[in-house]
Amino acid sequence: MAISMNGVRAWLRLGRPKFLLYSALLYGLGATLAVLRGAHVTLGAYLYGQLFVSCVHLMTHYCNEYFDYEADRANPAPTSWTGGSRVLVDGQLPPAVSLGTAFVLLFVGVALAIAMPSDDARWVCVCMIALGWFYTAPPLQLNYRGMGELSVATVLHVLCPALAFRLQAGRLDPLLLLALFPSFVLQIARMMVMNLLDYEGDRLVGKRTLVSTLGPRRAVRAYAVGQVIAYGSLPLLVVLGLPLAVALAIALTLPLSVWQARRLVTGAYRERALGNNVVFWASTHVALVVVVTSFGVLFELVVGHVRPSALLVVVPLVYLSFMGPQIWKNRALAS
Repeated sequence: MAISMNGVRAWLRLGRPKFLLYSALLYGLGATLAVLRGAHVTLGAYLYGQLFVSCVHLMTHYCNEYFDYEADRANPAPTSWTGGSRVLVDGQLPPAVSLGTAFVLLFVGVALAIAMPSDDARWVCVCMIALGWFYTAPPLQLNYRGMGELSVATVLHVLCPALAFRLQAGRLDPLLLLALFPSFVLQIARMMVMNLLDYEGDRLVGKRTLVSTLGPRRAVRAYAVGQVIAYGSLPLLVVLGLPLAVALAIALTLPLSVWQARRLVTGAYRERALGNNVVFWASTHVALVVVVTSFGVLFELVVGHVRPSALLVVVPLVYLSFMGPQIWKNRALAS
């Protein structure tokens, strides 16, 4: 059977590969934290772990497209960040293509996990696969039971950097939790914004996200509380061992947090013309926190006369180069 180029392009859009940059950013941060604890970057181990992370991330996208089909179809106001890729909804490909691709990536991910160098690394991988697959797939369907926001934050902001740290350092370290706690909380809040924009479609098909359970107004209040927890925790995190430079770097993003929370409280999410912009800035806010956390750790390395691997510097810079044009594009509606 002949495969058209349009079909190939639709299949690629279905996987939303541009979002893989975010998991790569967090994976790089995990490796950078390992260097701060005395590890040396092993390129082979780094690339192998990154291959696994990207595979699971893609698997989750294709899986979600299939199992979220009805919710995406019911969504009255999709954005470039929410409501799915629209490839299946618009009939560009049959849903079976998405599920089949997800299964292939699942099997590849399992094979990569089995070949990990230690039992604890394998367990981290198993947890990533399980949370990614059952985010929308039966029988757990975590994002249909109010646990999707927590699941995403756990995979991206705990397990992903933990895998990188373990592969480079040969162990885990409490520094991971200290450095990632603010962005972990902010990621939960960011996913609530995503589900806030999907609220109408989710409600129509009975999808019980945390936002659907709380309702939009309470969800917005919860978002604001999340900002307070994330930034308010910084002094305690420093006392517990988070480098001061990292905490100060994270604190630099506080004005963006206040501004975005104010927009949501005043109802910007209800204006369809601002929907894409609201989700963009919620996502960009968390990404910037991860970027500045990376630069804070790199600063600590330089001050400590440790020369970081060029790879660890390139990863956040590549993400910034991707974000720059998007920030410029979305600045006009940032009101």
